[in-house]
Formats: sequence, C-alpha cells, structure tokens
Amino acid sequence: MSKKRYVYFIILSLLIFVGCQTTDISQVPYKKEYSKYVNEVALLYYTENPEMFVNIRNDDMFLSTLMAGPAIVPQILMQLAHQSAKKEDIRVFNDMIFDLNIGEILCEKLNTKLQLCSYFHVVPQEDITKNQNIWELLEKKDKDSKDYEKIGTELDVDTIFEIGIISYGIKDPGVFSDPYASLKIDVKMTTASEGTVIWRDIVEARIAIGTDTEGFLDLAYTVPEYLKEQMEEVADVVSEKCVEKLGFDTNYTYLLEEDYINKTKHKINIAEKLRELNILRHENFITNSDYDKTKLDLIEQAKSNNSAGPNPETKPNVTEKTNLSSIK
Repeated sequence: MSKKRYVYFIILSLLIFVGCQTTDISQVPYKKEYSKYVNEVALLYYTENPEMFVNIRNDDMFLSTLMAGPAIVPQILMQLAHQSAKKEDIRVFNDMIFDLNIGEILCEKLNTKLQLCSYFHVVPQEDITKNQNIWELLEKKDKDSKDYEKIGTELDVDTIFEIGIISYGIKDPGVFSDPYASLKIDVKMTTASEGTVIWRDIVEARIAIGTDTEGFLDLAYTVPEYLKEQMEEVADVVSEKCVEKLGFDTNYTYLLEEDYINKTKHKINIAEKLRELNILRHENFITNSDYDKTKLDLIEQAKSNNSAGPNPETKPNVTEKTNLSSIK
C-alpha cells in the first residue's frame, strides 16, 4: 500500500469510528444479603445528561458506498457527507426533545416500579427535586462519603440510588434492520452512612420502533410527542431491568399498562395512586405499616376486574385530617 493510500485509509477509519464511546466503570454485583440493610431509598439522577445520539442514515450510506465503488477519494467524500448529515440529525432531534430529561423520567419510572415490586420505602421524587441542598449535590458525579451522609440526613434514607445516563437515542443499523430506540445507564447503589457501593452495573435496553426509517421520520416530524414517547418506552424497559437485577419479581408491572387499566372495572391508575400514597407516608400522615397494607390492597384491586373495593379490615388507621378515599 502506497503512503498516500495509507493516509487515506487512516482518515477513512477514523471517520467510520468517530463518536464511539467507551466506559470505564467497575461493576459491583448486588448480593441478596445486602437487602436486609436497605429500607429507605432515594433515587437521584445527575443534572447533566449527554446529547441524544441519532444515527439513521446507514441505509443511504450503504447505497452511496456501493455507488462510489472502490475509489478512495469518493469514499472519503461520502463519509464526510454522511457525518455532516448525521450532525444535522442530532441537532434537529435534540431540539425536538429539549424539554425532556431522560434521567428524571427514568427515576420516576423506577420509583413506581420499586414501590410496586419491592419492600423498599422510596422517597417521592418531588421531595428530592425541591430540596436545594440535594439539587446542588446532584451536580457532583464523584461524591465522597460526606456527600452521601449529607444526602442521607437531608432525605432520611439509608441508601442512595444514582442514575447516570451513558447514552440514549435512535439508531438504524442498516439495510436489513429497522430503527430502534436505545438507552444505556450506569446505576450505582450506595450506603448513606459510609458511601459504600453495594451495587453498580451497566443496564441497557433497546426497543424496536416498529417502522422503517422513512416512516419514523414522517412521524417524528409530524407528531410532536412521538420522539419523546419512544424515549419514555425504552426508559420503562431499563427501569424494569434494574428492578429485576435487584432480585425482585416484576410480574405486577403489567398493572401499569394503559391498555390493561382501561379493561378493568375500577380503572385504577396505580402509578398515580402509589405516588399519592407515598407522599402521605413520607410526610408522616400515615405510618410505614399503614402504607404497606394500603399498597397491597391497591395492588389486589388493580389485579381484579370484579373487585368490589377495599376490604374495610385492611384499611389503615390514620389521623382524621388524612383522607385516603381518593387513593383507594
């Protein structure tokens, strides 16, 4: 290979692999014996998320590469044009979801699933985001033991669950595949007392969009909420994977599906009901024990199409000013 061709080859290789990311994260397996030390949990996300990636022009790139033939210069020009188009896609699509915080959405979904599937008592997300002291600590990715202790004291928790977004976006693999949405996160579970990491993992998922690239582009540009819905769906899958990795049964997550809710007699939006109930618990209007009993009652109601309503014997004892009728 001549020196000139070798230079072209290096440039082409760099263009092909530009934008690839690597992560250097030490994974820590979660052990079941840790669970006896985990009771009160706070879910945090970093305030800064990476830019959403968009890579949907591989079909066009494949055809252009075939047409350019083996000549080096046309191939390089094709790669430059491809990279320019991809940058424009990234700019446009990020503008479309400028008000979407994927970390926040993921924490909200994970909060609901942990309430539904685990025994953890989870801090309502509203109480985290409105706390100025906590908000300042969200900006720190490398927290020390004092930071974790401060979070634990502020939120009255023994365990902190941090979500870091590694990457998310839309990709079309090529000619023989349709586009998919993907999300990859770094999840870390830490004790509030000493900042000891008891679980750290990389969790990722992808979901098929269900249409080809042209159909996807038509929907993305004509339906404002379409792109956000794709990101919310893949966040939902990742949140469920996190719960599964902690060893909890996720069989009840079907109760959250809109289609299932519409088919049931009571049409209980259990995600909203759990949020309301959790706020009452966190603000000490009801005890943890009352919360647990009422939560189980809500789940049983949501599971049954013919449920006649809550069993009076399982209704928690609460103060007179606390009304749970809207939750049940």
